[in-house]
Amino acid sequence: MAPDNDFDLFAPPVADNPFTVYDGMRGGCPVARSVKHGGYWIATSHRAVEDVAKNPDLFSSVSISVPKNAFGDDLAERPPITLDPPRHAAFRRTLLPAFSPRQIKALEPSVRSHARELLAGIVGRETCDAAAEYAKKIPSRFMARMIGCDDDRQDEFAERMRALLEANEMAEIQAAMAHTQPFLDDLIEQRRKDPGEDLVSCVLSAEIDGRTLSGPELIGSLVLIITAGIDTTWSALGSSLWHLARHPEDRKRLVADPALIPTAVEEFLRAFSPVQVARVVTRDTDFHGARLSEGDSILMAMPSANRDTAEFHAGDRVDIGREVNRHLAFGVGIHRCIGSSMARMEMRIALEEWLRVIPEFSLPPGDAVKWSTGHVWGPRRLDLVLGAPAQPQ
Repeated sequence: MAPDNDFDLFAPPVADNPFTVYDGMRGGCPVARSVKHGGYWIATSHRAVEDVAKNPDLFSSVSISVPKNAFGDDLAERPPITLDPPRHAAFRRTLLPAFSPRQIKALEPSVRSHARELLAGIVGRETCDAAAEYAKKIPSRFMARMIGCDDDRQDEFAERMRALLEANEMAEIQAAMAHTQPFLDDLIEQRRKDPGEDLVSCVLSAEIDGRTLSGPELIGSLVLIITAGIDTTWSALGSSLWHLARHPEDRKRLVADPALIPTAVEEFLRAFSPVQVARVVTRDTDFHGARLSEGDSILMAMPSANRDTAEFHAGDRVDIGREVNRHLAFGVGIHRCIGSSMARMEMRIALEEWLRVIPEFSLPPGDAVKWSTGHVWGPRRLDLVLGAPAQPQ
């Protein structure tokens, strides 16, 4: 592959085929380059992605997007994901209580109850948009409870998050933040007066360099944790349902053996990894055959790494019974996703409940799926036909 290429990973038509676009690139070179968005490198192999993630001295987290600070200066500081060692570890430790196994376990019944509530409004219909009506709503409600949002404000929270998650252009992001920040300010003020074990309380107690967070850092951190917790799970769950709609043999296998669902969840996370994030090169270096310069951005292409046949047998094939699955969907190294147990639980319960009451579903003819673009990939629209397909006369 040529060292410079005029392609854009974040725009159609590439974004409309999100889980296979990397195959040719990965086969040609482990570190590719695009001249879009000011130019950036792309680590495509499992080994190259690991080498970026595990070397924070060479690859800084000061900016995690392409282009740098794509979400604007107001959200440039988003601890802990934009912190490098040694500042990162202490902040991350402050958040751990909110993601403890005890906390996640305590919220499981509410996730199952919410899934059943959503499905009660879907069962019996001929069609639905599974992305908007189910996959998005599961993590939105869960995250509302994680941050300590009052029950009577959870619908308001979901609407404000929807505007932020669906914004793409800078003007849209700024408008969504103007709409969202007063809601977050109210939550912050409540928790200053009455702290608890929720996420907002944890972030308020966190420190960087011996001080509590500044206003922009506080908002940036909360926006990061909330949107990451919703967007990634929404995307991964939607992709899982998309796959099952296209592969009745896998769907029937899970319906017959629900105990296999946790294993299938890991495979869906591997095969349809929703997230890719960037790092900034701190000094000139040779890296997997590419010459990187100080200040360059390099994208860690987890969707590509997780289909690398050097690491995964038949990596381009979805095997819901795959037992050895060292995927990188949640990242690797110091910034590995702190909410991975939460996401796994939500996906497991959401699939268990869906398959229990809707064992038969398929894609309609035509344009049934609209994929997101950007650093998170997943269906934003997923039209499904519910029930067994009609038999030809």
